[in-house]
Amino acid sequence: MSDISTKLFSNQGITVSTRYIHTPGEFASANLLYVQEVGTLKSLRPHKSTREGLESILFMVIKSGEGFVRIKGREYALKEDDCVLINCMDSYEHESSESNPWELSWVHFYGKSAVKFYELFLKENDGANVFAPSETESYVKMIENLMALCNDKSVMSELYANETLIELLTEVLSDVIKPSENVGDIDVSTVRTFINDNYANKSVCEEISTKFENDLNSINAAFEEAYGIGIDEYLKIRRFNVAKEMLRFTIESEEQIACECGFDDYNEFIKMFTESEGMTPEIYRSKWAQWIK
Repeated sequence: MSDISTKLFSNQGITVSTRYIHTPGEFASANLLYVQEVGTLKSLRPHKSTREGLESILFMVIKSGEGFVRIKGREYALKEDDCVLINCMDSYEHESSESNPWELSWVHFYGKSAVKFYELFLKENDGANVFAPSETESYVKMIENLMALCNDKSVMSELYANETLIELLTEVLSDVIKPSENVGDIDVSTVRTFINDNYANKSVCEEISTKFENDLNSINAAFEEAYGIGIDEYLKIRRFNVAKEMLRFTIESEEQIACECGFDDYNEFIKMFTESEGMTPEIYRSKWAQWIK
């Protein structure tokens, strides 16, 4: 397995840093998120770092101090506890403050899904590369874990690094995705609870309009804005998941389950199973129901 992990120390009076450079193995390169460089840096005096055209995603957390980052011509002032996510194919530069030099933890990483994670981040963060989470201790700890993993040249260390990078990106997205429970005057959280409780009712959609005193199209638009899925599709998935649970843990017939879950047509129920699971309800039950075994 091809792997290089190197620890470097700067003694040039510009920064004090600990940096690990990692070359992924063949499996990680083809299938995982993987570390390219990871480390910490304390600026001793201002210096500008400028890059572009790198197949890499850079995550930085400002542990203390101040500075700025400029990405594709857009400048952000950075302070303690700010975080930054950058696609390094874009032109970017960053520089520490002279009066209040910063200390950073950072990781360059890449992999098949890295850019997709980045694009989702930008979408949910209104196109901005900088965000301010409620706390940064967990990010610093994850970067420390990635640094430690670079000392181990093994497939398992790369699997653990992939897991840590996914955990980091999941936390990033959870910090920037703020699902609205209210869209206009519609409490979509209450609408969702009503659907969850009344999924088997074949007239649940009509009752939503009456209960929430608004036309269904407006409620559906608000629901889709909040959750990214319309009421009809959400209801279908809710019914389908309950049906799968009943197939696994009850002895009721497939026809009874379809009816109790709100499906009008048993043939449509079979078709949905075939399209979603690649098998009929009967075969699904034979594979998943523990009581059959």
